[in-house]
Parts: sequence; structure tokens; C-alpha cells
Amino acid sequence: MIVFLYGEDKFRLNEKLKQLKEEFFKKNTSNATSSVFDFGEGNFYNEFKIAMKSRGLFSQNYLIIAKNLLSQENAGLREDFVNFFTDNLDNANSPENIIIFLENEKPKKNDKIFKWLIRNSKSEEFSKLSNVQLRNWIEKRFLSLGAKVDSKIIDSLVSSKNGDLFAIDGEISKIVNFIGKDDFNEDLSDQVAKFLSSNVEANIFQTIEFIASGNKQKALELLHQQLAQGSDPFYILSMYVYQIRNLLKIADFYFQGNTNYTEVSKIIRVHPFVVQKGMQQLRSLDFAKLKNIYQELEKIDEKAKKGKMSVEVGMDLLIAGM
Repeated sequence: MIVFLYGEDKFRLNEKLKQLKEEFFKKNTSNATSSVFDFGEGNFYNEFKIAMKSRGLFSQNYLIIAKNLLSQENAGLREDFVNFFTDNLDNANSPENIIIFLENEKPKKNDKIFKWLIRNSKSEEFSKLSNVQLRNWIEKRFLSLGAKVDSKIIDSLVSSKNGDLFAIDGEISKIVNFIGKDDFNEDLSDQVAKFLSSNVEANIFQTIEFIASGNKQKALELLHQQLAQGSDPFYILSMYVYQIRNLLKIADFYFQGNTNYTEVSKIIRVHPFVVQKGMQQLRSLDFAKLKNIYQELEKIDEKAKKGKMSVEVGMDLLIAGM
């Protein structure tokens, strides 16, 4: 089977790719193999063809993914592609195998490979969502996590994230993690909406830098500014936990020498901008100190929920003790 996924909405496109891969390996629990070729990183067309021939593409249980093939400006490649797959179309469409072509942009409609794929594959376009579609997508995303959401939070997500599904999905996860699945009420909804429309999150990045570097005065100033804006202290705390947890995930790769933020973002499923920003922070941060801060934040959360300490006092003590 030949599948063609394309369009500007990289989040939904990659979600579909992930779904197809999971379905393939669930169905083929043994004797399943796969290969991935990203033509955005170089011309691997010869290797692509060799892999199909020498590794038995046209035998059972094979998945091959070709990313950004249309980025190659090569007329000869296009001619060869059409001839090769036309000659092998019956085998390529075998239900036992999947060949996925993935394009992260909207291809030119007159491109020879594009026209061939549209005619001979199961194609699906992932265009950017309209405002109405985006609102529906956000609501369904909350429901998929077992949570309901009101229009205030949807409005805030739409207006504050500029249609970036990676960022919106990250916010949804944080909101559900903080509020839970059945605890939405008007007061909490107002708190979250206010938080999303502010620049508190950006300040949290900076506050973490000050905490880790030992600049207690600046860290305390920013923390008190965040709390003064009226957001729920537990939500502020959950944001610190979330951000440092992400930094620790990024650090696992960064301190092993992997600074390819695009690659790391795909592995840990965090937006590339967040990974890139995190790697910049890690240049001046100590891994052991970050881990210690994370553990202390978890203790504050536990004590605050038991009524033994307020979030504000716990955060003040954490910063003062660094």
C-alpha cells in the first residue's frame, strides 16, 4: 500500500504518521522491518531504491518512509521514480507492505512525483486549521485525555498560540495535569485563561535560569511577579515542574553530545522551539542542580496539598536555600 501524507500542518501530519506506524507494528508483531529516508537532509534516492530491492520491500511485513522527496530538484530523479513505481505498482500496493511518502509542505501541483502519488496512493492533505476547525480540534484533544473544557480556555489557546498545534498540545497536557479530568469550574477556568494570555511562562524560563545560577534576588522578584498576577499558585508550581521536567529530558541528550534539537524534539515529543531554548539554557546550567530543584518542587507540591506549607512559602524557601 502506498500512502501519501502532505501539508503545512506538521503536528497532525506527524500524528498520522505515528498512527500508521503503530498500526503496522501492532499487526506485524514478527518479521517486520522498516527504513526511513529523509531527503531534506540529502539525496538518498539510490539508497532508497537499493533498500527496496535488497531488503525485500516487495515481500511481507515491510514499512518504508520517504520524507521530503519532493525537495530534491532533480528532473532525472522524477522521471526514474515514475518509471520505477509504475513498473512495480502491483507489488507496491500489496496490503502486507506500507510505503509512506511524507511532505512537510504543500507540494507544487505540477510536480511529476506529486501528480503520480495523487493518482496512485491513498493521499491525505493536512492544511492549517481554520479558527473553527482549531477550536473543534482543541475540544477533541481535551476529550481524548478524558477532560472537558470550556470556551474561555479554548479562546485563550486560540488567541495566545497563533495556531501552533505543538504549543497548544503542550498547554493542553499541562492544563489537564494541573486541573485534572473532572475538576473544571469557572474560577479555575478564569485562572488558566488569564495565565495563557500573560507572559508568565516566558518569565518561568528566566526564573529557572536565575534559580540554577544562584541569583536569588532576581529569582524571587520574578516569582513574586508571577504570583501577583493572580494565577493559582498550584498552577504556577505545576508550570515550574513541567518546565524543569522538560529540561531534564533534553539534558539526557544534550550532555551526551546530541544537540540536534529537531531530532530530540521528535523523540521526546516537545516543540522544537522549547528544545532549542532548553539547550541554550543547559549551556549554563548544572544537571545535578536541576535534578535537585525538580525533587524539591515535588516536595513542595506534596506538602502544599497536605496543608503543611503554602506554595508561596515553599518556593521562597527553595530559592533562598539555593
